[in-house]
Amino acid sequence: MPIAERLFTNAFIRTLDPANPVADALASWQGRILGVGDMSTVEALIGPGTEVVDLRGATVLPGFIETHMHPIGAGVQMSAPNIGYPECRNVDDVVGALAERAAITPVGEPIQAWGYDDSLMAEDRHLTCYDLDRATTNHPVYLRHISGHLGYANSRMLELAGVTDDTKDPEGGHFQRDENGRVTGCMEETANFAVGAVLPFADPEVMRAGAEAISNHCLSVGTTSMTDAAVMAESMYAVYQAGVEDGTIRVRTRIFPSWRYSDSLPLRTGLGDERLSIGALKFISDGSIQGYTACLCKGYHDRPDLNGYPVIPSDQLAEMVADAHAKGWQVAIHANGDQAIDNSLDAIEAAIEANPRDDHRHRIEHCQVVREDQLERMARLGVLASVFVNHVWYWGDRHRDRFLGPERGSRIDPLASFKAHGIVHALHCDMPVTPLDPLFTIWTAVNRVTRDGEVLGPEQRARIEDAIAGYTSAAAFVNREEHLKGTLEIGKLADLVVLDKDPFTVDPMAICDIQVLSTIVGGTVEYEC
Repeated sequence: MPIAERLFTNAFIRTLDPANPVADALASWQGRILGVGDMSTVEALIGPGTEVVDLRGATVLPGFIETHMHPIGAGVQMSAPNIGYPECRNVDDVVGALAERAAITPVGEPIQAWGYDDSLMAEDRHLTCYDLDRATTNHPVYLRHISGHLGYANSRMLELAGVTDDTKDPEGGHFQRDENGRVTGCMEETANFAVGAVLPFADPEVMRAGAEAISNHCLSVGTTSMTDAAVMAESMYAVYQAGVEDGTIRVRTRIFPSWRYSDSLPLRTGLGDERLSIGALKFISDGSIQGYTACLCKGYHDRPDLNGYPVIPSDQLAEMVADAHAKGWQVAIHANGDQAIDNSLDAIEAAIEANPRDDHRHRIEHCQVVREDQLERMARLGVLASVFVNHVWYWGDRHRDRFLGPERGSRIDPLASFKAHGIVHALHCDMPVTPLDPLFTIWTAVNRVTRDGEVLGPEQRARIEDAIAGYTSAAAFVNREEHLKGTLEIGKLADLVVLDKDPFTVDPMAICDIQVLSTIVGGTVEYEC
């Protein structure tokens, strides 16, 4: 029997392993759990070289697993002008922030920014090229909406991208136009690719610095594994590889290739190791409710003439999912609206019927406006979900009162219904759309409190054990990594989060106030507050 390299003791350890749910000591060796139980059991693993770490009565859980975020995008955003709420509360604030950046940016060099939320601005409208031209006409300017599904360009950026009043809408996207048919500079979904084709996402060194910053942030909030839910350029793979090799990325990373760039990559789900691995192949069925591009079966509450639209037409989605399934991929399909969820389930069911495969674990991302009949179908097909429950706090009031109406708005992200149907589901933050903070997301799942302090659909509140599972055991299963993580068992990775209070026993409204004392990856303390 090996001798433990490190012993964590004097702790209340919730292993989330039903066979051994509580322990007070855990021993690690070569990054894995060598023993876990009471001290009398684990002390036999102690030798003269064992480092003993006294956790002083703290609560320990398996390290949190973030199943859907965009780490490089979030990291790059940190160095960009902040044009989101509350730093900017109106269009003039945005123009001022961009003008400040333009004053220190060489003429002709692009300026990019993220985070604009039209529904929180005083004017309650999208930006136009005329607004952005007020900040600068000497630089191409491109801003991303908070949802990531819309973008805004100034006149110089439109010129650089070759977008004119005569440019036709691409499949799965739309150039917004004024009453005279002129493009306004607001671009929806795939229309943003016109800019992406001529504007580099970021310099590799900026991406590497951003990835390191997000890895450090993950550790500070107890996250030991992160998932990039859309790797859209070969340079991003290189950033992750380099970061893992030189140790600047200190959390485990799972990456989802985007369907748009997968043909040139001879990969499939599972390739890699415990530090860096390939997960699902990512597809996008629709857009964002906040941008009116999520695909609904009936119109938006305040815009009944609009239903949104598919980003990938349903027939094409079916063909691509069938091909990915046949090649052995797990697929992850972004679908917010119920029509997009129907399209996604149609594609998955057809793929399964054509090529039956056990344990495919195909998953729907966000799965926000999901109906009960769709949940029944997901359960029958074995489809999983990664649920963006932060919608409840950040946009729940506006979904109920504006975008979806009381009935649909009150049951977004229906976690109790997922549980009732026996659907394994993870939770996520979709950073940079919302900040990464698993304890806050767990708090939101359990309480369903909105930004305005209302309780949205109380019948859909999650139990604390299910919300915790959404960042641990269920998250590992949804990511096809339950053999490595999610519970604290002998042989699994020694990834732990140490908390100052037990989320299972505190007042539910106090969960978001729990502090992360330390984060441990592979038995090594990577963060201490």
